[in-house]
Amino acid sequence: MAIKLLADPHGRFENLEETVSSEDILLVLGDLLDLIDWADISGILPEVVGRENLIKKLMSAAREGSRAAVSLRDELLAPDGGFYEELLRRVGESYEDFVGALERIGCAAYVIFGNGDIPELLEAALDGSPNVLLARGKFDIGGSTFGFVPGALYSPFMMPAEMDDGAFGERLTELGPVDVLCTHIPPRLEAATMDVVAGRPVEGSESLLRYIEENKPRIVYHGHVHQPAQRELIVGETRVINVAYYKRTGYIHTHGVSP
Repeated sequence: MAIKLLADPHGRFENLEETVSSEDILLVLGDLLDLIDWADISGILPEVVGRENLIKKLMSAAREGSRAAVSLRDELLAPDGGFYEELLRRVGESYEDFVGALERIGCAAYVIFGNGDIPELLEAALDGSPNVLLARGKFDIGGSTFGFVPGALYSPFMMPAEMDDGAFGERLTELGPVDVLCTHIPPRLEAATMDVVAGRPVEGSESLLRYIEENKPRIVYHGHVHQPAQRELIVGETRVINVAYYKRTGYIHTHGVSP
């Protein structure tokens, strides 16, 4: 038995059985959906909206600012909009593919949502699964206390799984001390947040950094940053580890092993 972790599968589920067995415990750190791959503008949204149409909408939102980004989100996700039913169907199918893959393997799996997920639909897909759990709070896994805090910080689109850093900090405070913390997002440290391919940092959490400094978990695992400047760094007594971008790398991290 091994405790294994992956992050950011973005729709890649078909090869999990090659590296995960029924005896393993799998921790999935968010962004299960492939809503949009910014590298080539592929994914569920471009397929439903139309790639060129979506690019025009995105460019317009970028020119007009944050209000336009939120308006675009509402246009795409509003139940009375022209895209909603098809998006709902495609998102549901993707989550069902994920749950089906893990149920065929038979491993115990703990899942949190990331910024690219739709929490309500993920929770519905996991409801009733015998071995896949939407994880929040503390669990005893392999003799250690693991803590799970889902979600991410606001992007310009203010997606359903996103929040401000104060709200994220409240979740950390409610959790309290743990041996191992699992989040989708990293602490606000340049080495953890810088994406070297994109050439810019993603948003990291100041609240998470304070939590690490105050509570000193042994390890913090996260994803979100696809091509980080540093996969592992030390903050005081804590190892902070990015478990890698599963969609592109196919890498699954084993707990207790250096990346």
